[in-house]
Amino acid sequence: MRRYVITGAPGTGKTALVESLTHVGTIVGEPARELIAEHREATGERSLDGFPELFIERLVVRSIEKFDAAPDAEAVIYDRGLPDCVAYANVFSLDPGPALAAAAARRYSDPVFVTPPWEAIYSVDDMRRATFEQIRGFHDELVAAYETLGYELVELPQATVAERVQIVTTFLRQRTRQ
Repeated sequence: MRRYVITGAPGTGKTALVESLTHVGTIVGEPARELIAEHREATGERSLDGFPELFIERLVVRSIEKFDAAPDAEAVIYDRGLPDCVAYANVFSLDPGPALAAAAARRYSDPVFVTPPWEAIYSVDDMRRATFEQIRGFHDELVAAYETLGYELVELPQATVAERVQIVTTFLRQRTRQ
């Protein structure tokens, strides 16, 4: 099984891209948005911002569960991977050690596709409230986390979803032939 990650800071077109890749493989949804939605439903609070330790702990657990429960498919495409937990921990100035250990123990296939910050499409919503400058900082943490773990990164261009789908699809087809 090949496990591919599409990562990027919030508001970079990552999820739209992932949702358009169902023809390439089995899609595994983003754990951070799931946790925030569950927290909101249970408590009525908009985010887990006041509980960063709890958020990171739950994010690592949920990401491990998603990795371990991946279906036996030729290709599985993740909307974020375990190294994203390292970036979140660093952004919140928390110890990234537990996230780093979990990420090191569970490897994804190379390459990891990165959607870079793109101010023209960035917008805030009820789950995404960071400034664009904060998004850039998170992007840098993501790149650093994946590079620390030895992943090959492919930064996608600022392009339409269809163009990005074509780039990812072509890249994965070439990798499958190797």
